[in-house]
Amino acid sequence: MLHILVVLSMDKKQKALLESKAPGAVFLYRDQKTVPEEDVKNADIILGNVPEAYLNNASKLRWLQLDSAGSDKYAALPLFREEHARLTNASGCYGLLISEYMVGAALLLCVGFHKYRDQQTAHVWKDGDQAKTVSGSRTLVVGLGDIGSHFAQSMHALGSAVTAIRRTGGSKPPFVESVHTLEDLPTLLQEADIVGVCLPQSPETMNVFDAQAFAAMKPGAFLINVGRGSAVDADALTEALRSGHLGGAVLDVFQPEPLPADHPLWDQPGALITPHIAGLDEQPDAHGKIIALCTRNLEHFMNGEALESQVDLETGYRKK
Repeated sequence: MLHILVVLSMDKKQKALLESKAPGAVFLYRDQKTVPEEDVKNADIILGNVPEAYLNNASKLRWLQLDSAGSDKYAALPLFREEHARLTNASGCYGLLISEYMVGAALLLCVGFHKYRDQQTAHVWKDGDQAKTVSGSRTLVVGLGDIGSHFAQSMHALGSAVTAIRRTGGSKPPFVESVHTLEDLPTLLQEADIVGVCLPQSPETMNVFDAQAFAAMKPGAFLINVGRGSAVDADALTEALRSGHLGGAVLDVFQPEPLPADHPLWDQPGALITPHIAGLDEQPDAHGKIIALCTRNLEHFMNGEALESQVDLETGYRKK
């Protein structure tokens, strides 16, 4: 008999549909923040993120479905490396939500709202710099996955010329002018007004944005990072903002995280910092997609079929 641990909030209708995919299984619903380690240890299937440390003793586990798109910390665990269990993530569920955060960030930076917010705090009435427009700009999307594709499509619709970087290059969607690989980053940075970073964490993406990359960026350009903090050298970014070479940055992810309270990035007027909230899974659209993915994948599992969004343990990306 299968024991299925669910640490995602579901209403009665969602639970009924989920349970219909595995007749005879025992379903146990727990709060994600307080799930007991013993329940993780006894589960054959887990739907939703649980503390990584709990999985060291989860010898019965056959499959873990994450509710996050990021999976690097889980992919490194022996449980999955030794193929005792399968690992799937929620890649594909956050594209709309996080891309809207990115579009909002781009518009905010172009108008200079962050500067006016500082003036409001200081009770200062003063004209700012002339606003830029997204229309007529050039956007570089670094990481053309689900999130990056949604962002690219939105920026194209607003009149920005979009180029993109993808791990393997490949075919070009109609809303992108050209698709490149990371080796072309230095050249592409020279022309981009807005750079959106949507990279997962992997060895090849560590500190992609270092002092050399920031020096290559167009003066006054904007950076938006929603992927992984490890892609951006926070010290180098701080210096690029302090020097005025960059026009501004909106950042939702950091390395380390939380960003230490004494890090100078906090004090840079050109930086807007949010505490990793761009893709909160409680948001209705994203949460509904995650529950639907769990339900489909449970049906696949019970039928002996391939699972959606299975994680490639070597690259950290979703398998195609």
